[in-house]
Amino acid sequence: MARPATAAVRLLTGEREPVRLATTANIALHGLQTIDGVVTEVGDRVLVKNQADARANGIYTASEGQWFRAADARTARTMQKGTTAFVQAGLTNGEITFRFNTLDPVVGADPIDITGDGDALRRSDLLDEDDMASNSATKVPSQQSVKAFVESRTARYSTEFGFVDDGAAGANTGTNNDAAWAAAKAALTHGETLVMVRKNTGVFYFSTTSDFTGILINATSNPTFNGPNVYNDRTSTQRDAKAPAVTVVGPGNLLFTSTSINVTFKHHSEPVDKFDFLTDGDVGYDEPSAADMSGTQVSMLKAAWPNGNTFATSTNGIAKSTNVITINRATADAGNVQLAGMVPEPTCQYSWVIGYNTSDVGYAVLVYEGGYHCVYAGIGGSIFHRKVTAPSTWSEVPIPHFGDGTAASNETAYTFCGASITVDMVSPTKYQIGLNGVVLAEGELPSPCLYLGPAIYFPGSLTGISNYYNFTKTKNPTRLASRPIRAMFVGDSKMDDIIIGWPRDIARIMQGSMGTQWEYTKNIAVAGETLVQQKTRLLAENMTGYTDVFVGLGTNDAQGNTSQATFATDLGLLFDQALSLGARLHVLLTPAFWDRADGVAKTGFANQGQNSAGGQRVPAYREIMRQVCATYRGNGKPVSITDAGKICGPSLARYLTWASDQNRVDLNVFDNIHESRLARTKIAQGVARSAYGVISPRRTRAYPVMAIPAGWYTNNWAALTSPVFWMDERGYKHIDGIISNAAGANLADGTQVLQLPTYMRPSRTIWLPTVTQKANTQGWIEILSTGVVNVYGVDATNKFMRLSDAHWE
Repeated sequence: MARPATAAVRLLTGEREPVRLATTANIALHGLQTIDGVVTEVGDRVLVKNQADARANGIYTASEGQWFRAADARTARTMQKGTTAFVQAGLTNGEITFRFNTLDPVVGADPIDITGDGDALRRSDLLDEDDMASNSATKVPSQQSVKAFVESRTARYSTEFGFVDDGAAGANTGTNNDAAWAAAKAALTHGETLVMVRKNTGVFYFSTTSDFTGILINATSNPTFNGPNVYNDRTSTQRDAKAPAVTVVGPGNLLFTSTSINVTFKHHSEPVDKFDFLTDGDVGYDEPSAADMSGTQVSMLKAAWPNGNTFATSTNGIAKSTNVITINRATADAGNVQLAGMVPEPTCQYSWVIGYNTSDVGYAVLVYEGGYHCVYAGIGGSIFHRKVTAPSTWSEVPIPHFGDGTAASNETAYTFCGASITVDMVSPTKYQIGLNGVVLAEGELPSPCLYLGPAIYFPGSLTGISNYYNFTKTKNPTRLASRPIRAMFVGDSKMDDIIIGWPRDIARIMQGSMGTQWEYTKNIAVAGETLVQQKTRLLAENMTGYTDVFVGLGTNDAQGNTSQATFATDLGLLFDQALSLGARLHVLLTPAFWDRADGVAKTGFANQGQNSAGGQRVPAYREIMRQVCATYRGNGKPVSITDAGKICGPSLARYLTWASDQNRVDLNVFDNIHESRLARTKIAQGVARSAYGVISPRRTRAYPVMAIPAGWYTNNWAALTSPVFWMDERGYKHIDGIISNAAGANLADGTQVLQLPTYMRPSRTIWLPTVTQKANTQGWIEILSTGVVNVYGVDATNKFMRLSDAHWE
């Protein structure tokens, strides 16, 4: 894929950044208007080339107020003779390159002549940085090398080989182009393309050429071009309809199916809206390793369904081999969840496939001390997310399939019982469960995960074999893709489409990023509305199916002086509705605005100033929003927050001036309340980043400091002074504080004092120094891979052990 040219390359070649439109007549240089059949938008680059006063020609940035010359085309150096600009759209000038022809112009004093480049051919002869690579591996290319490269690498045109387009549609007459076609095929080399130039009728006649004998190249004959590197470009009509840019029939072949004759033939890069450059942070380091399912890596456990919450070992009817575990339903323990459990490592992913049998129910299970979470579904049945805390105590919600409601997909490979299942342990407690690489469910366990893996349940009196296949652990995994996004936008003029691009920019940025499919948008934002008005609208919405809610409010409440207590209460009610059916919530903090009662009068242009007051109250509302977000995040709700002021910098609104010449000094500013199109794109980037922070939580091995539970102590040992445990970012396990045996029994060397759960156990036996009495005499603790903690050197008088931040991998 070609990379955008750098400033240095554009300077070398004389190419400016593309413009969206080019004028066809003299225009007024202010306000949005229709140019070459297209309505301009704020921020569009426009090539102005037909002014009655040619001194005003050049490249401008469109706005609703005064237009100004673009930053890269406002000096003699950047508008020098030979400078070119490619036009992206327009009925007449779309996809044409234009050339500046005035030598050393004095901008504003000299007439600036701009004409079509050569025969105003479609763009295929412009050099980009990717094309330069072969000539610039070790040095900056000279003008001679650039010229040679252009001649050897860019398109070849039909006029070069003598093609004549004087045929008539429907008639096999006209200049015979057989020889021209043969010459073109012989001359085209790897990397070159053939551009068919319309000079007359656009119809090319061939008499006896074997590739297309006695037919015209027109919309009905559909000849196949067999020359090297020949592709089908869009027609103007297809381009305006956003049709795909390339249709390739076969290697080097083109099937001409255009409904318009005025087309070109050339090679295109993949049509995309954005370019991504990979850095170290973008590199994927997936490190899969196969689990030996026959060994101790995988333990077979069972729990009574539906009321059990503890797991016991299970061997009846189970046979284990390296890649497969089989369960003979005739002899296995029926009426139980049969779990193939692995002790998980935080930040790793675990995946598998299950071979189900008739009447099986499939599971992905995560076990913690005192309960478990699972996702389960019968064959062809609906999928459920269940969280068990005690016998007969659980919560359970149905999981909508991707666009198919609660029922499983009719496509077997996309049912829970037939898909590849992945459990991503984002942290010791947070998890995401994926179906064929896409997040299906997510949650957080009350304490670190002890075991996870596939499971099945089957009732009694069944026969046949069920299987677990290919259990794999992946370190440094890439993220699971999020569910397709169905978004709701809530807010005032910060969120509605009063300025083009917002909130559509968020969809544009997130589509394709991190594997995201943006599926649906609904925008209920209304300019001028307050929080309570938008809350009323949102309460009337059915939130079923929405995955994300974006909120931007507060400006109108500041102007209307809504009481801060009322604002906080209503914001909580709005958050409750947004989160009610499992959607994530993304909140935009509005920047403070500038009070201007005379804003409209000062600008001289309609709708470019707000008669506003109350700007001094905005900071209070901002902090209320931040506090409410903090409260909800503290309660474990999926809420992100983005501060527009941080994104656009302190200049936003603060340095806006309404000078008599109508200059605005900050391109981030539209008026004294609203951000510009440029700023809104920046804000959309920030909101998208914050949204992904919630969609894809930060990976961590850490677990917070917690008191050592009473159930860990053995042999009458107990807590004395703040005994605690935790895990750090490296994954190291820690115990600290003081434990004792007040009764004075069980103090001998080798006495067990603690039994650690699986997630705290070392991989091998270790010895660590401790302190055993007030005189700081050194003792030892022995920690076995089974989780047994034994003490050595306990003082019989003081009867305690200071754990001394013992830690291990």
